[in-house]
Amino acid sequence: MGRTMRGPREGLSRRQLLQAATLAAVSSTASGPAAAAAIDDQPGAPAGEQRRDLRCGFIEKRLDGKRVRLRAYDGQVPGPPIVTRPGETLRIRLHNDLPPYDSSAWNGDHNVPHQLDTTNLHLHGLDIRPHLFEPLGTSDPLAPMIATGPGQSFDYAFKLPDDQPPGLYWYHPHHHGSTAVQAVSGMAGALIVRGAIDEVPAIKAARDISLVVQDIGLFPSDSEADLWTYEPKQNAIWQTFGGNVTIYNPATGKAEPTSLKGGFTTGDYALRYYLLNGEPFFREEHNQAAPTSPTATQLTPKRIRMRPGEVVRFRMLNGSSDNLMPIVIEGHDMHLIALDGVNFGAPRKIAPYGTDGLGQVLLAPANRAEFLIKGASRPGVYRLLQLAQTQQFLESPQKVILEIEIAGSPVTMALPTALPLPSRNYPLIQPSEVKRVRTIQFGGTFPGVANPWVGIDFLINNMQYEEDAVPIVVNRDDVEEWHLVVEGPHHGGTEGHPFHIHVVSFEVISIGGVPQPPGTIQDTIWVQERSEVVVRMRFKEWLGKSVVHCHILPHEDTGMMQNFLIVDASTGKHHRAATRG
Repeated sequence: MGRTMRGPREGLSRRQLLQAATLAAVSSTASGPAAAAAIDDQPGAPAGEQRRDLRCGFIEKRLDGKRVRLRAYDGQVPGPPIVTRPGETLRIRLHNDLPPYDSSAWNGDHNVPHQLDTTNLHLHGLDIRPHLFEPLGTSDPLAPMIATGPGQSFDYAFKLPDDQPPGLYWYHPHHHGSTAVQAVSGMAGALIVRGAIDEVPAIKAARDISLVVQDIGLFPSDSEADLWTYEPKQNAIWQTFGGNVTIYNPATGKAEPTSLKGGFTTGDYALRYYLLNGEPFFREEHNQAAPTSPTATQLTPKRIRMRPGEVVRFRMLNGSSDNLMPIVIEGHDMHLIALDGVNFGAPRKIAPYGTDGLGQVLLAPANRAEFLIKGASRPGVYRLLQLAQTQQFLESPQKVILEIEIAGSPVTMALPTALPLPSRNYPLIQPSEVKRVRTIQFGGTFPGVANPWVGIDFLINNMQYEEDAVPIVVNRDDVEEWHLVVEGPHHGGTEGHPFHIHVVSFEVISIGGVPQPPGTIQDTIWVQERSEVVVRMRFKEWLGKSVVHCHILPHEDTGMMQNFLIVDASTGKHHRAATRG
């Protein structure tokens, strides 16, 4: 695997066209053009193998009447859905068509945003071999992160396990220092693994609608009139409290004001849109009178139509860079069937509007939920809402994401009572299997001490990210219990953080001391300030170097990430390529 300079991408096969038509048919009422083309193979691919090209670059379009410049996969936001199956090998050639970016003023600290023209690819949530470092699957602790520069391409081979749970996953960039800027300007897309759950009669009979939520952070362009974009100059930092842009001067030890209009931000943006399948449903503008309370405007949401008694399957991705979303559907029970791609043994029925303010399902950045809704007997328009929440640095007001109109003649459709258990995650881990208990603590310092260029420190276990350090070493096939902690301000915990781990999923054992239903398996979990979440995981099948991190992407990019290494304890050899067991 490696960088390649190849010719143009091949044309679409008949199978691709049929797949695209199918996805467009089930999603068209809830989405714009961005969800219309699912790609699941290229001509000439061997059986059990899928080949495709994926290009990233700038696009221009209008959002809410404003001219914006975004970064996109294959010229669309969100990127094209990728559809695959357990056991399949995905061969993806990533082409970087982004223009060169001037990082000559970068000081070399990886926790200072840099090289915004450099990228790589992460398939989020899949139980596949480590793929952030070069060469793919390496176990070398000193291995560098894959960095595909402008005009370059990189070949990936992702072998899905035969027992990969079918469900909703996603893909996005993960080059440390440029991840946040690229993702919050559009670079992300859904990935669907088809499998046994799709053959359950009640699920197979339901319409299947994907809901991809993204946030788009924007500033006025410093070089073009009437253009909104996110192209910060190297070392330029947007100050949420000051409403201005500064650049740190090491000679004076101070962040000095500039006349720039935009800079990298770990807080607010001058303008932010929330998109559903590429179309804006909510706008926020910076409010200098109350800097952590953006001025909010609800835009006209998309509307889908359901008949009374109709069952529809929704696959919802919170692909935003930093927004926690408590989700509620008015007037309807939610029949939750899966979180983060892993289904339960039976649907979990959740009534609308819980008393805890967390909604029917709580989606941290990167979380996915798959659920069934049965159309109410009473016609009308019901809203899919994100409830207001104040668990983060910025207040997040209530948002209407989607409207569901119940109309037409009633139909009779069944809800499933049982679902096929994902064998990769069952039988569930028993407490007696735990070999080691660890604590992962999120914290920080403001103003920044370790990272004065950004002006704030984001830490895991009191450490910033180092590319060539491996503070966590685990044994393949071992079970570990991790305690995820965010303490109060005296320990640097001023807001919640979403914990995410690559390569494996975990079972959520307890949240804030409250036991969770057995079989709650996720790859990302929200850890509220002044709380602890306990998870257990088995490091199954793969060896290699990978990462854990906060999935608030500006936090991750500026230090809130750590490497871990999965080793084969029976050999005592850590520095070798990852292999399948």
